[in-house]
Amino acid sequence: MLRVEHQLMGARSLIPRGGGVYPPPEVISSWPQPNYVDPETHDWAGTIVSIVFLCIAVAVFTARMWSRLGIAKNAGLDDLLITIAMLPLIGTTLATVLGMRIYGFQWHAWDQTKLTYVTSRQLALAIEVNYLAATSLTKISILCFYRRMTNGTIRRKFIYWVWALIAFVVAYFISFSFAILFTCTPVEGNWRLFDMAWRLHNELKCHDEGVIIVVVVVISTLQDFIICALPVFLVWNLQMAKRQKVALIALFGMGLLTCVCGVMRTYFAIYVYYATYDTTWYAYYGWIWTSVEADLGVVCASAPALKFFFCRYFQINRTGYGSTGLLRSDYGKQTTTYVNGSPGNSLKTFDTSTLEHGKGGAMPLDRIQVRTGMNVVVEDREDATSQVSDSSLRNLTILPLPSLSSNDRWPRWGSRTTCERASIHTTRERDVERNAR
Repeated sequence: MLRVEHQLMGARSLIPRGGGVYPPPEVISSWPQPNYVDPETHDWAGTIVSIVFLCIAVAVFTARMWSRLGIAKNAGLDDLLITIAMLPLIGTTLATVLGMRIYGFQWHAWDQTKLTYVTSRQLALAIEVNYLAATSLTKISILCFYRRMTNGTIRRKFIYWVWALIAFVVAYFISFSFAILFTCTPVEGNWRLFDMAWRLHNELKCHDEGVIIVVVVVISTLQDFIICALPVFLVWNLQMAKRQKVALIALFGMGLLTCVCGVMRTYFAIYVYYATYDTTWYAYYGWIWTSVEADLGVVCASAPALKFFFCRYFQINRTGYGSTGLLRSDYGKQTTTYVNGSPGNSLKTFDTSTLEHGKGGAMPLDRIQVRTGMNVVVEDREDATSQVSDSSLRNLTILPLPSLSSNDRWPRWGSRTTCERASIHTTRERDVERNAR
C-alpha cells in the first residue's frame, strides 16, 4: 500500500489538481487494501456490447461497399474515406475489449497491479488516438457525401458550409492528435506515469490531461450535432411531399444516435476527471460509449448508400426521393431509359453524374433534356451536327404524358418541345410540334 501511495503522490506532484488520475494522500489512505487475488471485476456486458456494435458496423460497411462497387458502380471519395476509417475503428474496439477484460479497465484503481498501471494507460492512449482518426474520417466522409449528393443543385452557401466543416474536422483531428500524444513529454511518460523505476531516470513534464480529453469530446459532440442538422435544413426547404420530406429527415437524423453517445461520453469524461479518483472503474463506461459512438458513426454514414443493396436483395421498390432530382440515391450511375418499356426502343445511355439538375442546366449539345414529373429522359437529337458551342439553352413545355401505344413513339394527344441552340458556327432555331393523329 505504501508503494502505491508513493507512486500516486509522485504522479500528482507533476500536476496539482482536484480529481482524475492524481488522487491526494487522504483519498489514497481511504481506499481499501488492494486485492490481487480475487478483485471486484466488471462483467462481460460492456465487452459484448462493443463486439456486437463492431460487427454491425462491419456488416453495414460491407453492404455499403457491395452496393457502391458491385451494384451501382458509383463509388466516390466518401467511400474511400469510410474504408480508411474502418482500420482505426477496429483498432478502437479491439483496444477497448482488451482493456476491459485483461489490462486494467475491469478493476478499481486500488486493485491495479504494477503491470496494469502501465497497460491501462497505454490502451487509453491507443483508444483516444484511434477514436479521433476513425470519427474524423467518418465525418469527412459524410460531408463529402453531402457535397457529392448536391453537386450542381444547391446554392453556394450550403457548399461553403460543407467545406468549412471539412476544414474544421481536419484541424480538430490534427491539433488534438498531437495534444493527446504529447500530453506528457517524452511520449512514453503517458503510460510510465506511475512507474517510479522509470521516473527515477527520466525527466517528465505533463499537461492537464483532463482538460484535453473533455475539450476533445465536447467538440466532437458539437460536430456531430452540426453535421446531423445540416441536411435537415436543406431538405426542409425542398418542394416535395411531406411524407418524403419526413423520410429524408429521419434518414439523416440517424446521426442523432452518435450525438447521444457523444453526450454520454462527455458525461463520463467529466465525471472521471473531476468527480472521482477511481478512474479505471468509471472510465470503463466511458470506453463503452466511445466504441459504440465510433461504430454508429459508420452505420449512419453508410445508411443512405444501402438503397441499391435492399433493392437488389429484398425487392424493395426503387424510386427517387423527390421531383427536383436533388437527393436521388442513384446519382452517378449509368442509366438507360426505354420507350414503351422495350429495350429495342431504348434511348441513349447516359451518366447522371454529368447532368446539372435545375432550370437552365447545361446539357450535351446532341441531346434534349425532357422532364416529366420525377423522371429525366435524355433523347438523341436527330439534327446534332457539332459539339462546339459557346452557350446552350434547353427549355421545355410539356403536357402530362399518357402511356404510349406499341405503334407510337409519341403520345396520342400531343406534347410540345422547344429547343434553341446558339453556336459560334451557326445559329439555328427550330420549333417542332407533334400533334395527335
